[in-house]
Amino acid sequence: MLDHPRRAWSASCLTVAALVVTAGLATTAGAAAAPASTEPGSTVPAPDGTAWPDADGHPIMAHGGSVVTVSEAEVGLDITGDGTQDQDVHLWYGEDKTNATRPVDGVRGYWSTDLATWHDLGRVLPTHQHFTLTVEDGEVQVDPAKVEALKDVANKTAPDDGSTQEQIDEAKAFVAPYVETWADEANGVAASYDEDNLANASYRLNGNINIVERPKMLWNAKTSKFVIIYHADGPLATSTELRRWVDGGGDPADRDLGSRYGRAEIGFATSDTPWGPFRLVNTTKMNWAEGVPPAGREGDSRDMTVFQDEGEHAVDPVADDAYAVYSSEMNKWMYVSRLNAEYTGPLAEGTDATLGEDFSNRVLPDFSREASAVFKTGGWYYMITSGTDGWASTPVVAYRSRSMITPTEAVVGNHDGHPATGQWERLGNPCVGAADRDDVGTADPAMCFDSQPTFVITLDQEAGHFVYMGDRWKIDPSTGSAGQGSRYVWAPVQVDSQTGDLTIENVGPWDPRNETLFRPLEPVAPLELEASTEDRDDFDPTFDVVVDGVRYDDLTARWSPASLDAAFSAPGTYPLEGHVAGDGPLAGRHVTATVDVTGPANLCTEPGTTVSASFHQTDYGTFPAQAACDGDHATTWSTWASGSGKQDRVSFTISLADRHRVGSVRFTSTEGTIASVGVEHQDADGSWRPVSSPSGTVAAPGAQTRISFEPVVTSGVRLTFDTPGSWLKIPEIVLPGPTGDGPQATTEAEVRCLGGRALLAVRAVNTSDGPVDVTLGSAYGTRDVADVAPGASAYQTFATRQASVEAGSVTVTVTDPTGRTAVVPTTHAGADCS
Repeated sequence: MLDHPRRAWSASCLTVAALVVTAGLATTAGAAAAPASTEPGSTVPAPDGTAWPDADGHPIMAHGGSVVTVSEAEVGLDITGDGTQDQDVHLWYGEDKTNATRPVDGVRGYWSTDLATWHDLGRVLPTHQHFTLTVEDGEVQVDPAKVEALKDVANKTAPDDGSTQEQIDEAKAFVAPYVETWADEANGVAASYDEDNLANASYRLNGNINIVERPKMLWNAKTSKFVIIYHADGPLATSTELRRWVDGGGDPADRDLGSRYGRAEIGFATSDTPWGPFRLVNTTKMNWAEGVPPAGREGDSRDMTVFQDEGEHAVDPVADDAYAVYSSEMNKWMYVSRLNAEYTGPLAEGTDATLGEDFSNRVLPDFSREASAVFKTGGWYYMITSGTDGWASTPVVAYRSRSMITPTEAVVGNHDGHPATGQWERLGNPCVGAADRDDVGTADPAMCFDSQPTFVITLDQEAGHFVYMGDRWKIDPSTGSAGQGSRYVWAPVQVDSQTGDLTIENVGPWDPRNETLFRPLEPVAPLELEASTEDRDDFDPTFDVVVDGVRYDDLTARWSPASLDAAFSAPGTYPLEGHVAGDGPLAGRHVTATVDVTGPANLCTEPGTTVSASFHQTDYGTFPAQAACDGDHATTWSTWASGSGKQDRVSFTISLADRHRVGSVRFTSTEGTIASVGVEHQDADGSWRPVSSPSGTVAAPGAQTRISFEPVVTSGVRLTFDTPGSWLKIPEIVLPGPTGDGPQATTEAEVRCLGGRALLAVRAVNTSDGPVDVTLGSAYGTRDVADVAPGASAYQTFATRQASVEAGSVTVTVTDPTGRTAVVPTTHAGADCS
């Protein structure tokens, strides 16, 4: 922990606090924290589930927080401790989850100059365990006598029969931010206090009964203060459980308090320094329009953020405009409120605020969005949000607006009613990437790499450099709340300056100095690729891109196995996605393309083909055999079963409508373990026989298995999978049909006269590259000619036994060794031979 100047009397208290933190990290039950690296790095870590260590090797504890950058020269402080005030310093504040909210630990701070290595500032807004409450007239209130007793303990200079040194130190540490004047500053003896705020803090910062979540920090140029703004919550003062707890003396071990999300307020705390201690100066409801929220939910604020609009001064000529953005009306609607010039509350209280000027209600077109994060670029304000599902990650949705305060009207009496105007534009999920990427931790973008938004760091607004901050919550089973096992998800943000499109990419570990990460990747020419179905394993095209005006040539990509499997299963045009390969500045960047695939059809999906399996999953959903041959990679055939229901061996049968020549089969299993696979084909007599000379090994889950064998002409293929103690899950099985353009022939037919009788002469010349079988068919008979060589012909004269023949046609069928056929109708003129 960096040692900033503090009062001498608080040193022992700080030591005690540090020891408590260390003990909590070591002993908190059920946290299931992944091991942390012992060394900080120069890169922001990938979201791979490991802890992010601070400069001392301890896991960083700053969840649900924010990072802002301040100039040491502007704030007049040497934050880094290097003896100068000439650096720009990043300040990260967030929730300390040491005890997983039982009790709540408060707000912890860190500083950095590179976004990668973070130095601990300690708990800058700590909670406490001092009991100062009573019940009066059915409501919990602060008991002034208990506050006075607490101040008396804090003013002691030595232990006595009533107080230990530890109790004195803890009391001094709590009351210190609220001291107005000192009687003996050296010994921590106060003369006067900010009585109202001390009393409020004794209630609202009691860690046993309150919630301190999503803390954000802003520097206020008007007051020269650092301001922490957070979701302040706890049971209502009339709560039966809270009143029982207070009447019982406030036992910290008593956790039966019911919901601690009843008050739904925002808290504001200020300090002259970034390391605190911060003074709680306000806890308040926010704004609402009369008749809009349900009764009892007026002014609610739960998951929230703040946004400081640099250079905008509608409220004050010195302080930048600032806003609170919060979920209200039981988390159903998003609100935006202006903050006052000091950032210590809304610009106007409650319903004194003017809708459309001081605040906006129901600003999003969607219900139940929370965990907002806001930034500004290119004349747009962007808001990134999550859904509402407790500690679970949910799909992330982004929105944008030309202004923070929008002209939303009051929709009275309709909790589901959207304002007709002023709602932000929905952009959808900004998080992109191949979900099956295996080297960057959680890659699936559907829930933004398994995270909930908390803030967007503005590194350089003019240049468009922003960083997404998210939390991956891990519930501590001992408390049922998020704890030490929670992790951070940080990723670079890109905004297209032309279209305004927003993307967030998981690029794995990344260097904040790599400015290319913050700009869109634009292909020099559209990535419209061509390939054959047989090229899947060797597909590695090069392409050229431009990033921020700089051209990068001959790049390659690690294409998503899932998108490759889908594209190369059958001819057609398909989307591809992947990530730039190699270790250059663009390594890991997301790239999309289309590929036009030619080649043989997948016989498994051809009309008339039927499939069946000896077993398929029915637990927690049905995953039948047909799903592996429907051309849809979103559906799967699975053999998973609960308990002892797993099958050691399963078979999959493909029955073809016609006989075809086949010589390979391929598939990708995404789950389970396949020990081996056997391939059989069906003879003309219906019997099953193993294929000859099979080659290929079963690949690991997520990789393609390809088995080649001596080609056979067959009406069916059967695969037998050995999965002892396990299962398989296959989106698509590919059984390639014959390759090439198919057999070709030129034909002719004519009627000739012999002895007063008409004869029909038919000829077919093989114009294919290989031998073919030819069938010459007419109304007067049929002839089969086998193995007609290229350039050779099949010929037959059919006796009509008639004196004359009218004009008509014959049919020539040509079949190549792969089983492909071509039917060539051929006409002939009539003739009278009498």
